[in-house]
Amino acid sequence: MAGQPPPIGPEQTILEVVYNYPQTEPVFRRYDGQAGVCLLCQALFDTLAEAAAKYGLSLGDLLADLQGAVLSHNS
Repeated sequence: MAGQPPPIGPEQTILEVVYNYPQTEPVFRRYDGQAGVCLLCQALFDTLAEAAAKYGLSLGDLLADLQGAVLSHNS
């Protein structure tokens, strides 16, 4: 398991997720309209849980979409 990035969880920052899984960037872009801001500009250092709460996003949906991007990239 060495060398693999950690699984995506609500305690990770947006920066950590995009750094470890660049394929998740389009997922964040899709949530920009719902959040009303560019998440990669305004919430880069927020955890996923903090960003979801701050911008009224469904944390469960966000995590599922991010995980989906990772899985589809790895298959």
